[in-house]
Amino acid sequence: MRPLLKHSPGFLFFFLLLLAASCREQLKVDNTDQNFPLTVNAQKQEDNVLLTWEAANVSNFNKYVIVRSRNPIPAGLSPLFSSGDIEIVFQSDDIDTTSFTDQALPILQELYYKLYINIGDRFIESASVSLTFDNLLVDGNGSVIKFFPDSNWIILGDDFMGTLRVVNYNTKQVVASRNVSFTNFDNMCFDVAVENGKPVLYWWAGYTNFYKYQLPDLVQLNYWPVAFSGFSIAVDDNFVYTTQYDYNQSFSARRKSDMSVVMPHYRADYYTHRTLAILDKATHYVLEVSPYRLLTYNVNPTTGDVTNITEKSTNTFNLFYRDIPVSKDNQYFIPQYDGSVYDRTLNLVTSIPFINNGYVDVDFSADGQFIYALYQDFTFGNGSLIQKFTFPGMQQVASRRFNTISPRTVEAVPGGVIFVGSGVNGLNQVLVKKVTL
Repeated sequence: MRPLLKHSPGFLFFFLLLLAASCREQLKVDNTDQNFPLTVNAQKQEDNVLLTWEAANVSNFNKYVIVRSRNPIPAGLSPLFSSGDIEIVFQSDDIDTTSFTDQALPILQELYYKLYINIGDRFIESASVSLTFDNLLVDGNGSVIKFFPDSNWIILGDDFMGTLRVVNYNTKQVVASRNVSFTNFDNMCFDVAVENGKPVLYWWAGYTNFYKYQLPDLVQLNYWPVAFSGFSIAVDDNFVYTTQYDYNQSFSARRKSDMSVVMPHYRADYYTHRTLAILDKATHYVLEVSPYRLLTYNVNPTTGDVTNITEKSTNTFNLFYRDIPVSKDNQYFIPQYDGSVYDRTLNLVTSIPFINNGYVDVDFSADGQFIYALYQDFTFGNGSLIQKFTFPGMQQVASRRFNTISPRTVEAVPGGVIFVGSGVNGLNQVLVKKVTL
């Protein structure tokens, strides 16, 4: 052996490396002869988890190791490397370290943690601790959302698969779900109304698929094979208003009984994108937004004619599809992606600050005193940022960030907002979460 070792230093290094690896593989979890308590405490904070423990009281201390998993962590598992859904999230060879803050949380409904201490040739382990989160994860996309006032639920539309869900945002339960034949994921539109004291949903699901559902159980009340291709619908007590994908047609007032057109309206601006909002149902006062222009008018509840037209030119081409953010008192609205806020007489009131390329979605708080803006944020990788501003002063008073998730939409509800983000944990999942800022 000596001549071989003398003339082969590389062999000696390789032999020692194998010996060290073999010893490492022999490191087992063994809680016998443990003369100090090993416990870990986990505390949920706003956007992270704080883990704390007592310092080890041993002479042969090597390091602390914390593992995290979305499933229960079995006893006796040696934390030598991350494997499957079990991740090593922290290691330290400082015996005085007694805390770790997990800031890069995956978006799940439950997480498990366990603390290990490497002493000598073995590990000792704590019991697992688990935390639950108020996250609701659903499969699909879910970028279209509508809050029904004076209720505990929102309507979530998957604009790729043609799925509707009614979600109770307090209990995190899916109340009802509907799938239909869906043919045009670009233009999914719906609006809610109260008829005969009961809430109903009008949903255009692409091309000739026009539905009416009872809420919140999504029982189908009617279906009309009406040829409609547009970007927005709005409902009042008399009509269903639809915009058309047409180079000169503005909108049509339709009868609720059969979706037949009472009166079509035309504009000579050659833009196809238009979005509607009803600012006053009592007077049938309608807002129409198209590229570079805002219009308001009153609609005759019998003939569908329009009067009292007010027009304002803007410098912005991009506008909100499907739904215009309007304050609860219907006095203010945000029609286009330049951040401008107008009152119902088309006076400019204020502007929302931009980040990067602008916001993804905005909404007024339920009491009208704040505006929430949702941005895609690349400060620490791809994430979603929600900022809360006073209105009309536009002073930022709060913000929340969600890691590794793409922003889709935000909808204000009493006490906060419902945030919807996609691509959760690298999967085709959607996070639906009530956020208090």
